[in-house]
Amino acid sequence: MGERLKGVKAVVTGGAGAIGLATARAFLREGGSVFVADLDRGAVDEAVASLAPEAGAGVAEVAGGTADVRSPAEVRALMRDAASRLDGLNALINNAGANVRSLLVDYSEADIDLILDVNVKGVVLCSQAAVPLIRESGGGSITSTSSQAGRRGWDHSTVYGASKAAVVGLSRAMAVELAPEIRVNSICPGHVRDIGMAWRTFGQRKAETETMEAFGDAFAREHVPLKRLQTADDIAAGFVFLTSGEAREITGASLNIGGGVFMD
Repeated sequence: MGERLKGVKAVVTGGAGAIGLATARAFLREGGSVFVADLDRGAVDEAVASLAPEAGAGVAEVAGGTADVRSPAEVRALMRDAASRLDGLNALINNAGANVRSLLVDYSEADIDLILDVNVKGVVLCSQAAVPLIRESGGGSITSTSSQAGRRGWDHSTVYGASKAAVVGLSRAMAVELAPEIRVNSICPGHVRDIGMAWRTFGQRKAETETMEAFGDAFAREHVPLKRLQTADDIAAGFVFLTSGEAREITGASLNIGGGVFMD
């Protein structure tokens, strides 16, 4: 077990999904304690059970709970529970997300509300609930999942792209407002193999007879400068870095982990 995150006590929302689970596992392996938060109780219990061996001999701790990030009351209760279970809270990973792929003219109002409420309002509510607890613990960090779709345009993802661009802007404003006690950054994942992302739809449109893995590799060779899709572990490594003391002078940053799909 490493010690890069020794003393870190983190909530990971969307913690039962591919990126969230990989992030929770990476935090535990680096000596941090983790509270896995997700919408489904069964998924949370399964995630916690799978992570328990990583907690080692009591150096790190893993626990979990459920909340709808669109609900202020549920989010506040979850953050208080996490701080109680972990004996404090000094890191938040805003990773819960939602998307409905559609042409702009075909989005329903329900689709729009879902995407914006989870991806933007959810980050605001979770951060609001976590900030006082992080301050009580002596400061820390908040890192949120944006997307390459928030940095450049993708078809069938206009509302999603807008929501993820908002995460970048929100994180920058929070970084100014919450300094110096709390650092705030965001991560923009690329085409993540573990969860499909945009390349899955490209594959369905272009090569339905191919396996998705084969098409993903072909897509990466053609469109990604580093010629490979990313993995959930690649994104988790970014969360580890931005939460660790190695990033103590980094705030307001948006870290691209997309193999060069977007560069700035």
